[in-house]
Amino acid sequence: MVGEQENIFVECGADLNHFKYKFRRKQFMWPSQTELFRQHYNNIGVYQTVMHYIDPVWMQDDKGKVVIDAAKSLKFGNFYLDFDYPITSDEDYQKIKADVLKAIRYLTIILSIDISQIQFFFSGNKGIHLVVDAAVMGLKPHQALNEVYRDIAKDIAKFCENETIDLRVYDNKRMFRMPNSVNKKSGLYKVPLTVKEFKECKYQDILEIAKSPREIKAPTVIFSPKAKQAFEKYVDSWTERLENVEKFDGKIKELKVLPPCIKRMQEKVFKETIDERNNSATALTNFYFQQGMEKEEALHRMTIWGEENCVPSLKRNEIEVVVNSVYRGHYRYGCQTFKELSGVCEREICPLFNDAFNVSEGEQNAE
Repeated sequence: MVGEQENIFVECGADLNHFKYKFRRKQFMWPSQTELFRQHYNNIGVYQTVMHYIDPVWMQDDKGKVVIDAAKSLKFGNFYLDFDYPITSDEDYQKIKADVLKAIRYLTIILSIDISQIQFFFSGNKGIHLVVDAAVMGLKPHQALNEVYRDIAKDIAKFCENETIDLRVYDNKRMFRMPNSVNKKSGLYKVPLTVKEFKECKYQDILEIAKSPREIKAPTVIFSPKAKQAFEKYVDSWTERLENVEKFDGKIKELKVLPPCIKRMQEKVFKETIDERNNSATALTNFYFQQGMEKEEALHRMTIWGEENCVPSLKRNEIEVVVNSVYRGHYRYGCQTFKELSGVCEREICPLFNDAFNVSEGEQNAE
């Protein structure tokens, strides 16, 4: 872990009983203060960011509150996987279990991570979390560490037939429930499990264990050179991307018609999770930015999109934060992101890849 002399912060959040305000976040503090935060909320519904922000970049949000600019800050945290599925029976739990076992095989065989280094947690409701200490891979703080972890998780997910790995949990502000805290929905605790318990226990056994908090000592770190080599390839890739962002002037190929993925994002209704809506808003804004659209025009279009294509609607102040962030940071999104968020990729008719389709309706009529 990063030395104690560093200027390290985390963000905490908590479920609230207030009828209007369901969740409180933007509570920034030193890691040593998180236990006081936990106690303040009676250890119920308390969360902490996976990432620690090292010498963070601070900014003002739309309400004038000073917050950490998570995208630009150096980040450090343990590698994690979140397996999530609506469990109503032990058969449902077996779907998660099967995918977790595939992930364990990947970590232990492909990455040569000793199984003793994999920590297991039951979320207290319907999920299993796997955690591996970053020191096992010899990782150092990185601005895009959450994205590095996302890319690794994507590769692991290819082997998980039941698709229970949640790939939406790798945003730069992701919070996880604090270990041994109470899940407000179920009344159960998020508890650590041993490898033996995970492999042998049925779902009802896990629920019984989660009725009270428990401690399992974290394993002594066993460094894996092979895992370090694998992770560093992803780190190098993201380092290059960040360097390209700094040089990027904002424009890509000028388009006369919209790519199918963008057209779909303009029509699709986003209603599943806040993160999906926010990620989609950021990506769509980024497309406008890369097309050289003025910020005011992008803000106008995104405000309408936030009202008509989001359930519940994204408020104007939330859209303003997204638009300002994209135009200030010069982020560049690629085809893979648009494909994942829209669910569409039709390269054969995409104007980005086929000039024959980069023709306006007027030009088509003239022909």
